[in-house]
Amino acid sequence: MQIGLGLSITSQLRFGTALYAVNSFDPDFVLDFKNSYYRKNGSNSTLSGSVTHARAGQATMTDLDGLVKWAPHNLLPSSNAFADTSVTLWDNFGAAAGPHEEVVMSNGATGYRFNVTNDRDFMNKTYPVVAGAEYTFKLWIDESEASVNQNLVSLFGTNTQILHSAFASAGYYSFTYTSSTTGTNTIRVGAGNTANTTLNFVCGQPHIYRSDLGGMVNNPTTGNSYVPTTSSAVYAPRVGHHIYNGSAWVNEGILHESEARTNLLTYSGDLTNAQWASPRLTVGAVTTGSPFGTYQAITPINHGTGAGANAYQVGKPFTSGSTYVGWALVKYSAGSGWFVVNMYDNSKSDERAWFDLQNGVVGSKDALIVDHGMVDYGDGWWLCWASSEAASVLGGMTVAVANGDNVITSSTSDTILIAGTQLELGSTPSSYIPTSGSTVTRAAETLTVPAANLPYSSTNMSIQMSGKMTYADTGELYEVAQYFWNLNSSNRIISALQTSGSFTGKQIFEQRANGVIDNVTGANAGYSPNINVPFNIASRHGSTFINGSHEGTLLTADTTPTALPDLSATDLALGYTFMGTIAQFRMWDEDLTDTGIAEAST
Repeated sequence: MQIGLGLSITSQLRFGTALYAVNSFDPDFVLDFKNSYYRKNGSNSTLSGSVTHARAGQATMTDLDGLVKWAPHNLLPSSNAFADTSVTLWDNFGAAAGPHEEVVMSNGATGYRFNVTNDRDFMNKTYPVVAGAEYTFKLWIDESEASVNQNLVSLFGTNTQILHSAFASAGYYSFTYTSSTTGTNTIRVGAGNTANTTLNFVCGQPHIYRSDLGGMVNNPTTGNSYVPTTSSAVYAPRVGHHIYNGSAWVNEGILHESEARTNLLTYSGDLTNAQWASPRLTVGAVTTGSPFGTYQAITPINHGTGAGANAYQVGKPFTSGSTYVGWALVKYSAGSGWFVVNMYDNSKSDERAWFDLQNGVVGSKDALIVDHGMVDYGDGWWLCWASSEAASVLGGMTVAVANGDNVITSSTSDTILIAGTQLELGSTPSSYIPTSGSTVTRAAETLTVPAANLPYSSTNMSIQMSGKMTYADTGELYEVAQYFWNLNSSNRIISALQTSGSFTGKQIFEQRANGVIDNVTGANAGYSPNINVPFNIASRHGSTFINGSHEGTLLTADTTPTALPDLSATDLALGYTFMGTIAQFRMWDEDLTDTGIAEAST
């Protein structure tokens, strides 16, 4: 619908539209991941009600304090199902007969009353764990109804830790522990009563999450660490991901990575482990105080000139002809401040890249390095990365200290702090994947907008999207596909970035109706390959036209189309081929006009 120009700002705000209207047109669909505002079918909505997110496992992101943390998740299935008797969602262990009574707790959430009349009343549940990882179990305790035996109300994990022995007031109670094995653990929720007298208490919202690194980012829906679950663990989207802009950490929306990545380095944050070889380095103890939570100091041993002071993990499986990227999060401490990443390959010579940590400047690189760069993490921390093409089936990565650019010599006065390392298949670095004994894979993510939420029109529609994309020029037709609205190969609407041929970042807007392809394209070098490249695109699609705009630059309209594809029952894939952040996605069932899409993409 079009909003009249005479409508007051107050009235527009009442409908949640003032900040999102373009050329006086109110968008029917809005995903504002930066400001947590969502709208569908012309009415306010929620994140989960507007778009479907999927990722089969853990992932990291950066919170507003600049610390890398785990995205919101809950590893404990059926987190509020103590009272469910239709399915055995929790295992009884000496529990009282019948279902637990369901009550409303003081925080407004559903809770359950446990009854211990003689011995005990426990419920058991298993959840996945990884060896060496730290976990926190947390539960809301509302009340305890036995003055004499309050100290007998306790909760146990597999390590038989008591959560709390006396509940002074309602609130969250928790314990933290480190898993010694990989597989599953069992949590036991309930009470034991050795006095054989009646003991009741109310609890709810049990959840378990990884709390190493910088901990876990709060669930934006609940505002705390609780993430509700049903039949399985829940891994929530990475909304509220922050990027350092040189002076502050800025919320850039949702971190979305459509590629699965595996960290091939089996101890990513501890160079003292035997899986690292460091014959010419002194490696300090693991210390807290980095964006990744901990760090170590590395200093060359006095071994004479000509030999590199390095640490390495090699013998990793490579696919010949594929590109790999290695990186480390490091900080200058003393001496010259030069750091080296060496992409080791069994059949090639050294593939090194140099970085000046004192000044934040990229140095030289060997000829076989495809690309290298630095990403600012604030407070002197830099993510230094280098990529190369594998020529054999085995390789690895070396990190080294040097006392100048394009040299391998070092001095015992040179000290660098290193917080974490990663080696992965890909041309650019992805989010941190911690490891502690084995390789770890972060699964691919999908963001799907259901067809029922989209304002489809067979006459004309307009779309806008903004964010930051990370990409390399690998010569692809669709190097980045910002969105992909696809019924089949003959009927679709696509926004994409091309790097094929001489293109380094050519924006294209395309629609296909009944096999007929119409598109408009930007400049061959409209964007340049890099980390966190800002983009703002908008397009208008009609049965007789298509046009687009990016960064406020209007393209030349194509007026040859004769129809729009029928996508009325087709879901839209957001960030279809995409590594980066999405700030906003808006859609109208109207033509914003050329003036409108230029405004929307500015």
